[in-house]
Amino acid sequence: MFRVQVWDDDANHYVDVVLSFDPWGAVGYRHAQLGDPPAEYDDPGEAWRDAVDLLERFGDAIVTLLDTSTGERHFDERNLAEVGADASEASAASEIWTDDWIIQRAVRIRAVSAGGDVYEPWPGYTHPMTRDQAVKALEECEERWPEHEFRAHRLRLEEKVAADAIDRARRSARSRKYD
Repeated sequence: MFRVQVWDDDANHYVDVVLSFDPWGAVGYRHAQLGDPPAEYDDPGEAWRDAVDLLERFGDAIVTLLDTSTGERHFDERNLAEVGADASEASAASEIWTDDWIIQRAVRIRAVSAGGDVYEPWPGYTHPMTRDQAVKALEECEERWPEHEFRAHRLRLEEKVAADAIDRARRSARSRKYD
């Protein structure tokens, strides 16, 4: 089963959506409320058809398909397994790491049983960098702000895609503000 989801910038996570259609395809969406049937498909091809319709109409939206059987997110058709294919053959798009790193600061240290530590991107060190640059930046942060705990975090592909889309949306909003 594949579920169409859209990134909610305010909630800082993906949300299920209910789609609206015209004779030519999906033309809109709204957040699914309790009791609403979310946009779910057995056929990934049909799901992508509607997701692409949304992307064409809402260029700033981050649309993804969630494979509910594996928990994997798919940002394009290349990483989708064929219907009926063995799940072990499916690509793990959400686990593909990039060569980009950022620096994060510990916000809350918790036991693994409580969900683990919570980190947030540290301002000034959120632009993707190489591993060597991240190691130097981490040392710099630890030296400048010894009262904080930092880590170098290697970005997952989905984090990078989401961050790029959020940056595009923010730039677009800023440019409209000055028009």
